[in-house]
Amino acid sequence: MSLIPPLLGGAVFLAGLALAADHRGAARWVVEVLLNPAHADPSLLRRYARRGIEHPQMDFYRDALRQRRLVRFWGGLASALGLLVLTMSTVFLVLG
Repeated sequence: MSLIPPLLGGAVFLAGLALAADHRGAARWVVEVLLNPAHADPSLLRRYARRGIEHPQMDFYRDALRQRRLVRFWGGLASALGLLVLTMSTVFLVLG
């Protein structure tokens, strides 16, 4: 068995843990940079502007706190999944 599954499990565990714990503002960064519609593809924003309507999620800052909590929750789930993959793949690596 290769070392790829334990490495991927460890990476997912650490990334999820950073999001769940909001280490150095990781959850805030994900929400403000990756989920912010103002940072969307310029062609998408131009398409909405041509039609004379606003992007459906431009009320982003009103929901930013709720989205940050949701990112932290999903980070915790990703951390648990990564720990499970890391544990199982390490057990199979040692036994097999």
